[in-house]
Amino acid sequence: MIAAATADTAEDREPVRTEAIRTLYLQLRNSAAAAGIVTLYMVVTAWPHSPHRTILIWLAVQLATQVLREALLQAYRRRAPGPAELPRWALFYTGYMALAGVVWGSTIFLFARPETPVTVALTLCGLFGIAGGSVPANAYNPPGLYAFVGLIFAFVLVRMLTVGTVGYPALGVAAVGFAAILILFCRVQARTIQDGFRIRFENRALVAALTVQKAEAEDARRAAEQANLAKSQFLAAASHDLRQPLYALGLFSASLEDLRLDAEGKRVVANIQDNIAALESLFDGLLDVSKLEAGAVQPRFAAVSIDELFDRLSHYFRPLAAERGIDLRLRSGGEHVWSDPALLEQVLSNLVSNALRCTHKGAILIAARGRGERLRLEVWDSGVGIAEADLDRIFDEFVQLGNPERDRRKGLGLGLSIAQRSVALLGGAIEVRSRLGRGSRFLFDQPLIDKPTAPEEAPAVAPVARSGGSVLFVDDDRNVQRGLAELLGRWNVAFEIVGDAATALDRFAAGARPRLLLSDYRLPGGLNGLDLIGRVRALDLPDPPEMVLVTGDLDPGLIAAAQDQDVPLLYKPLRAGQLRALLGIA
Repeated sequence: MIAAATADTAEDREPVRTEAIRTLYLQLRNSAAAAGIVTLYMVVTAWPHSPHRTILIWLAVQLATQVLREALLQAYRRRAPGPAELPRWALFYTGYMALAGVVWGSTIFLFARPETPVTVALTLCGLFGIAGGSVPANAYNPPGLYAFVGLIFAFVLVRMLTVGTVGYPALGVAAVGFAAILILFCRVQARTIQDGFRIRFENRALVAALTVQKAEAEDARRAAEQANLAKSQFLAAASHDLRQPLYALGLFSASLEDLRLDAEGKRVVANIQDNIAALESLFDGLLDVSKLEAGAVQPRFAAVSIDELFDRLSHYFRPLAAERGIDLRLRSGGEHVWSDPALLEQVLSNLVSNALRCTHKGAILIAARGRGERLRLEVWDSGVGIAEADLDRIFDEFVQLGNPERDRRKGLGLGLSIAQRSVALLGGAIEVRSRLGRGSRFLFDQPLIDKPTAPEEAPAVAPVARSGGSVLFVDDDRNVQRGLAELLGRWNVAFEIVGDAATALDRFAAGARPRLLLSDYRLPGGLNGLDLIGRVRALDLPDPPEMVLVTGDLDPGLIAAAQDQDVPLLYKPLRAGQLRALLGIA
């Protein structure tokens, strides 16, 4: 175990040593400037006291060592040695530093004259300077410093010991002590540099490991997103099949309502319809979430009148608020925003519904306040409030803070989640501020517009007069067919029901002229409901029927195709009240 640990340590040291040698050669030229300055100092200070010939010879040798340094650097660059060769290049550098130490150390013999103490002081100042300045550069290769400083101050010690007086030998010993201090500094700095390189390598390894982990996490995230998207797309696509029995159940319950029942029977029918309504509401909430997750909701921006929007909210919610003794107030000032009318109304409806559930007394305020180029829409309530710890949870799916018993009459806990996602599609974000026992305030912004343009309206579904003609229904579900037949028979509406597009076209070819064609989108055979409507239009009948497409699909492509072809689109389950309005039955 000890041997293995030692081997690991040596293996760890090798890249650090390699990187240090590479850095040494990268900054090798930087020390030339310092050498040039001290060289000039030596020449200037020695010139008045030493033979000029000696000074010039030393200067020539010194310049030759600088040329040698440059040659060494160029050879290194041409060679571009690999890791295995770098220790040898470290030896080359150490040899060069030894030569430079000899050249600099010789100045104590050439320029320092003991009989003229100032020359000794000037020479030692130069040597101390060049030796001290060499520490940072040689920290990448401490043996180079050992050779350079060791030789310089070995020369100084020998020279000082040869002087007879006591002071000079002491100066020589002090100079050696200074050299020892420089060596210690160099070792400390070398360890710091090595630690820095080691940390750099560890960081690289860590980054590499994190990159791998990030890639794995990204793959896992994509897999989770794909699984979630597949789930949402499945739910969106399956909504047609899920809505069919609910559609039929609603039709049958509407037929029950028209029967002559006693009080007990009417109570049972009312309970059935209440539960169907609750089921439809919960089902719609789930499908709204699935549409948002599947990306099936694409906002269609237009100018929205806030006054008109608030009028609709008031018409719908004011009776509910009055039943509970809650004062509903609305404040707007004729503003218009650029938004999706349906999504914006859905968001505010969800926020107001949430306020009604949470408010037992007091008031609810729906307000529009200008904020520069944006309009802030706010819903205030004086309800129970939200604890600070729960503020981040209320937008999660299926979270209901005040419904631990999961009473379905209080919803499914999807309203705020749907509102938050819908506002995100509109380019905003919902903020919430609340205090327990004091109420809550939900708000978000939409862009203001100065000159509203007329919003693009969906194709209108014209009602068909009761005595104005027959109705042709195209739907292949037997339960829906039976439910429609039962209900329309009780309403005394002339109708015909067929199960596919080909049969419907045959009826037109045979001379049938219904006043209304109401077709399901998904039909057996090669034609769907949209294809059928296109074929009927192509017949160019003198008195064409009103044509409406009914579907439970949430495919945005279908929605866009229906809008492009100006085909009115209704979603299942189609309630009895909607069918009455469509047929013009009071």
